[in-house]
Amino acid sequence: MNSKETDNPKATEKDPVFARGEYLTKALKNKGFTSVSWIGETGSTNDDLLEKTSGIDTGGRVLIADFQTSGKGRFDRKWVAEINSALLMSVSFSADAEKVNLGVFASGIAVASCMALRSLGFEQLRIKWPNDIVAENSSSGGQEKLAGVLAQSKLVRTRASVVVGIGINVHPSSIREVITERGVVSLSDLGKPPDRVHLAEVILSNLGDLDFQSPELWENYRRLSGTIGQDVRVITHKGVLEGKAKNITQFGSLLLEDHGGVVREVISGDLVSLRPL
Repeated sequence: MNSKETDNPKATEKDPVFARGEYLTKALKNKGFTSVSWIGETGSTNDDLLEKTSGIDTGGRVLIADFQTSGKGRFDRKWVAEINSALLMSVSFSADAEKVNLGVFASGIAVASCMALRSLGFEQLRIKWPNDIVAENSSSGGQEKLAGVLAQSKLVRTRASVVVGIGINVHPSSIREVITERGVVSLSDLGKPPDRVHLAEVILSNLGDLDFQSPELWENYRRLSGTIGQDVRVITHKGVLEGKAKNITQFGSLLLEDHGGVVREVISGDLVSLRPL
């Protein structure tokens, strides 16, 4: 008797990269993804997807790499990850150029990823506004960064091609020796790390089920937030604000109540840094 399992045998990160991509493409064909490619090395998965964008692009493409030589974070900061130690994945979307909001797409990736990781047993993970995934450090009371999200776009006629990349530290590495200015963590520090192919499948399955227009996206975001309710210092391009993080809007902005009781809206695009007080 044939079964779904025998028709599409599961791949693991021990299999060749092309086999991983073929498996994920078949496993996720009903989730709205047109192709999933897995490669050994590239400069940047985000850049690769953006370069391939055409005027007829409808999104739904996924590119995963074992290693990036030019991985990027916010403000062109370098994203550092040793070969085979992280899940480095980018997903493409298509949107109306006049209505596109990069923050919504980035938040969708963060929600899908955080939900996937928590379903795999990492229930201590939260979303730090706007879209970092962090783990609470019980000894220091602070937050350590597990994953970062970067959204980019380019206009093609009346459409915006949006690419969102995520880098998740999975296996042990020397990343703490490279990044010393802030706390970082990997899944291996928190428990038994999942196979990266399986992790990608769970994240993308969650992402395929998300409705970016539904209030449920933001309900899930608020439920997973590790920022709402915190006293924080927010540094933006316009200045410094301090107060309590009250809520996240349907556009991904942070509502911050300052010490005078005034609620101010902070747009994620203006953010330089956010730290707990």
